[in-house]
Amino acid sequence: MRQRAFATCSPHLQRPYPYGLVRVHSDPKIASRLFGLKFENTTSDSSTIIGWLKGSADNSAATTDGAKITPAQFVENREFWPHVEYVFREHAHEDPELQAQAAYQKSGWMNITDGRNPPPLGRTGEPEDIVGCVLVEDKCIKRGSFQPNPTHRPASIHGLFQLPKYLQAKLLDHLATIGK
Repeated sequence: MRQRAFATCSPHLQRPYPYGLVRVHSDPKIASRLFGLKFENTTSDSSTIIGWLKGSADNSAATTDGAKITPAQFVENREFWPHVEYVFREHAHEDPELQAQAAYQKSGWMNITDGRNPPPLGRTGEPEDIVGCVLVEDKCIKRGSFQPNPTHRPASIHGLFQLPKYLQAKLLDHLATIGK
């Protein structure tokens, strides 16, 4: 219960899952077993598919609420994650929420924790929930310093990943240009 109180310390830590998701069928041969999951209003390029959900095509509950997606039913699309890393590298220094955290930290490497399972204030998140880190110098995030965390998992027992609002918007903008 105490951790829940800390979960409201940052604006992007709201639940339920805040982003619209849609189902897509990427391969007719596997459509009865797997279906793609992507954000609404993104292009049909295969690299914009976040991952695949196991189950039948009528299993729509998992696609409407990212908080209900579990690792057992999710297969990540490795083509998708370079887009996330690109957005973090190019825009993390602009994110007002991350800037505020950097001002508090002052210097050093700062973890960016996935919003689906926020750690208590002043604590480090679980390895699977740390998206990556950025270098902070003189209370500012150094542009292009993002380093991805290889142990971050797009889906955990706490649901699908959740980015800070600013970076989520930048990701959606970026994904809208893929394949055009």
